[in-house]
Amino acid sequence: MNIRTLPPLTPDEFLHHPALQNQRCELSEGRIVMMTGASKAHREIAGNLFVLLHAALDRRRYHVAMAELAIRAGRSVRYPDVAVDVQSSDPKGLTAVSPLLIAEVGSPSTIATDFGAKVREYTSLPSLHAYVVLSQDEPRAWLWSRMAEGGFPEEPEMLVGRDAVIPLPSLGLTVPLGEIYSTDADGS
Repeated sequence: MNIRTLPPLTPDEFLHHPALQNQRCELSEGRIVMMTGASKAHREIAGNLFVLLHAALDRRRYHVAMAELAIRAGRSVRYPDVAVDVQSSDPKGLTAVSPLLIAEVGSPSTIATDFGAKVREYTSLPSLHAYVVLSQDEPRAWLWSRMAEGGFPEEPEMLVGRDAVIPLPSLGLTVPLGEIYSTDADGS
């Protein structure tokens, strides 16, 4: 079966459809969208953030995932580059229970979705505390943080340069952009 010819699917149908089990795709408002391969810079940035979070967070409380944890939001199912979820009792751990942090590395093919549909979808999640989009070209991040009154700002906070840090108070962390954008063992 050609997956491009599938009719609109519900999130449950998408997650359990046998033809989609080994495909790199997401569900966007019921429609299947194929995911493209990531560049070396994209993989390094996402990998560095994953390693930093994995090392800093208590694994008994949090599950840090890289590109394989499904996030359900309305009629969509996304696979963000990095996500932090509460540790769940789901033995397969394929779908987030209560994601706290979602991060995407923006690329030319995803930037419109990262700053459009994904902002709306992710910030609609009641458990989410922060959504971050990282540039794949330079040390720059856009951060949507849940405000004290419970909502998210319309515009993100922009963090620029290796000395900037991403504040993640709900996780008890600040993550330096210099470490996310480190390309070698000495941190430069």
